[in-house]
Amino acid sequence: MKRLYFFVILTACLLSLNARVALSDKVGNDRMLDRYLAYTLIESQSIDEPSMSSFPMTDGQREIARYIYDEIKAFGGKNVKVTLSDDFYVYVDIASNVKNAVPSILLMAHLDVTPEAPGKGISPIVHRNYDGGKIQLKDGVVIDPAMPQGAHLNDLVGKTIVTSDGTTLLGADDKTGCAVLVSLVEEIVKNPKFKHGRIMVAFSQNEDVGKAALRYDPTVFGDKPDIVIDVDGDTYDKFSIANFSAIGQSYLFKGNKAHPSHGKETKYADALTAAAYFIGLVPPELNPGQREGEQGYVHCYSMTHPLDENGAPVTSDYVVKVRLRYFDQSEGDYQKQLMAFNLAKTQSAFPFVEAMKTDDEMQYENVAYTMPTYLPVMIETAARNVGMPMTPRSERGGTTSAMMVARFPDVMPGGSGIYSGQQAEHSVYEWCCVEEMVQLVDFCESLITEVLNIK
Repeated sequence: MKRLYFFVILTACLLSLNARVALSDKVGNDRMLDRYLAYTLIESQSIDEPSMSSFPMTDGQREIARYIYDEIKAFGGKNVKVTLSDDFYVYVDIASNVKNAVPSILLMAHLDVTPEAPGKGISPIVHRNYDGGKIQLKDGVVIDPAMPQGAHLNDLVGKTIVTSDGTTLLGADDKTGCAVLVSLVEEIVKNPKFKHGRIMVAFSQNEDVGKAALRYDPTVFGDKPDIVIDVDGDTYDKFSIANFSAIGQSYLFKGNKAHPSHGKETKYADALTAAAYFIGLVPPELNPGQREGEQGYVHCYSMTHPLDENGAPVTSDYVVKVRLRYFDQSEGDYQKQLMAFNLAKTQSAFPFVEAMKTDDEMQYENVAYTMPTYLPVMIETAARNVGMPMTPRSERGGTTSAMMVARFPDVMPGGSGIYSGQQAEHSVYEWCCVEEMVQLVDFCESLITEVLNIK
């Protein structure tokens, strides 16, 4: 009886494995490479536009959105709906093909690449059968396995590595994630025997300038997803289960040009000194240079003149911009109270200066507050299934999911950020591994299968 039981279990495991292998065999390394290279050649850098009310869009961003929309439409599939929005987000909705109710899943990647490094005239170089040594590029740029940007290369001898020519970024952030998710959609659409619940995929814009959620339209999918996965990470063996909550604050200090010799009589408003005093009230131990792990920080990172209606600087006035970052909500409450106290103290110390808070923007929220409790274990299980072990971590930064939760707290649960294949992002050292991207498709399939086991 025990032998029969063992045989049944072994057969079930093999059938499950064969289902994944049969599916993943359809995306080979060359096919993934071709798809990814096509994306890199589209110059889709976003613009760091200061006004958060605007939504700048470059021709390259429009081009890659149309390209991926047309690509997915060409896959066909009667249970697949593909939408290209006016703001050039691409939404893919794949209906469930199982009878019982299972959690829905939303997977995300972003179409834009950062403006923080050169991005014009990208010339990707393919390094097949990587030999384990230094990768020499133009202008003296070297990607060395002994340096932080190249450390993961030590694990990838014999694999296919893609870099830029050293004069530009590569766009691996997040075109690797885009290539993984488009490949996943193709496999699911072309393999109707693969069982799954409802799958939603969103390709956003302007993520690298902090605006991925700004024009996201939750009504396209209608229902609130149960699970959210952001395919935009840079660490192959980690996934995020928490991140900073992030608030951006702006403070205006209005002065005047009265002569300081008779400052009290003329009500001289020294906005520069008032602004400096305000900044100096932040305890040094809260500066980001002294914080680590899950410790938040208060960062006064900019002091500039505001602009008048003609775009000219108002030299008598100053704007101070502040970042509040925290993991724990009680720490966030303390930071807000501290800054309010500091502002009141500054107003008292400099009565002729008009000091006020002008902006308080929730930039991203900690996904841990609303993430399903079963998700971390499910990700670890799915990763082990494909030989790609991952462990959870807290992220000292923000993700697309965190931006979505901040903007849509009632319709978007906290999501985890997983590896997309990108390395050394936002730099001319950027690179990726093709075989890892193929393996990440396997991981996503495994994750979707694990969803079927959630009760």
